[in-house]
Amino acid sequence: MPVFESSDVRSLSLFKGGLVLLALSASAALGCASSPPPAAPAPQKAATAADYFPLDLGWKWAYELNREGQHMLAVYSVLERVAEGAVVQAGDQRISYAVNQEGIAIIDATGRDFIIKNPVVRGATWDVFAGTATIAAVDKKVSLPSGDYANCVVVETLRHDPTRLSRTTFAPGVGPVSVEVQVETQGRFVTTMHADLRGTTKPGQDPLASSN
Repeated sequence: MPVFESSDVRSLSLFKGGLVLLALSASAALGCASSPPPAAPAPQKAATAADYFPLDLGWKWAYELNREGQHMLAVYSVLERVAEGAVVQAGDQRISYAVNQEGIAIIDATGRDFIIKNPVVRGATWDVFAGTATIAAVDKKVSLPSGDYANCVVVETLRHDPTRLSRTTFAPGVGPVSVEVQVETQGRFVTTMHADLRGTTKPGQDPLASSN
C-alpha cells in the first residue's frame, strides 16, 4: 500500500418423532432403506474490503519501488491495530487507516479517503478527495516475482488538479500486490511510480520470510 480500504436445516426437524417411525416403516415394507437427500452446500459469504487488505498486527509488506527511474525497497508494517482501524509504519511515516463496514479508508488532513469500499463488485464507484474511485476488475490474475495471485480486485482512482490516475491491485488474503501512479502530461498519462510486492510477513512468521 504505497501511499498515493442452503439448505433449510429446519426441515430436518420434520424427521423427528413419529415421522421417523413412519419413514422407517415404509422403508421396511419396500425391503430397502432410504437415506435423506444430501444437504445443499451453504452459500459462500460475499468478500469484503477487509478480505483484500488484512491489517492485523504482525503483517508486513515489502515492495520493489520504481519512482521516476529510481529503484528502492519500501517496507510497510502494521504498527497498531484497534477496533476502528490500524496504523501502518512506512519508513519514518505513519499511515492511519479506518476499518469499518463501509470499507477501508486512509485518514489524513483531507479527511477519509476509501481505498477499497464495500460492496466489492465490478463497476462500484465512490467519491474521493478531488476525484472518483472505481472497482475496475474483481477477477484479475497477476504474476509477480513474489507469486501468482488470482481473483484480484483492481481499484482505479482518478484525481484532478493535477490530473493523475492510480491503479491498485488487491489480492485476497494478501493486500496490495501492485500499485501504479500515472500523471497527465501534455494530454497523455505518464507512469511516475510503480510498485510490485516482493514479499510479505504474516502474523507469526519470520520477518519477510517469503521475500527470500
